[in-house]
Amino acid sequence: MQTHQRILHGDAARLDGLADGSVDLVVTSPPYPMVSMWDEGFAEADPDVARALAAEDGPAAFEAMHRSLDLAWAAAVRTLKPGGLLCVNIGDAVRTIGGRFRLFPNHA
Repeated sequence: MQTHQRILHGDAARLDGLADGSVDLVVTSPPYPMVSMWDEGFAEADPDVARALAAEDGPAAFEAMHRSLDLAWAAAVRTLKPGGLLCVNIGDAVRTIGGRFRLFPNHA
C-alpha cells in the first residue's frame, strides 16, 4: 500500500488549499486560550478578545478566544474524510485576571 503525506504549516483556520473530505489526519497545536503569550494574537484576530482582556473579564476573554478557535475546528472537520482523525495538542491554563486566580479548562 502506498501512502502520501503532506505537511502544511500555517493558520489552521484557513485550509483553503484543501478540498472537502480529502484528509485522513489533521494534527494541530493551536494557541492556548488564556495563556498570556497568545493574548496579542487572539486580540488581533477578534476585537472582542481585546475588549474582554482590557476589562479584565476572564470568562468573556476565554469564550471569545474559543470562538476564534472554532474557525480552525470547522476547517479541519470540513477537510476530513469520513472516519478521519483530528488530533489537537492543547492544555489548560492557569492565570490571574481581574484579581482572581483561575483555571481555564481549554481541553473541555
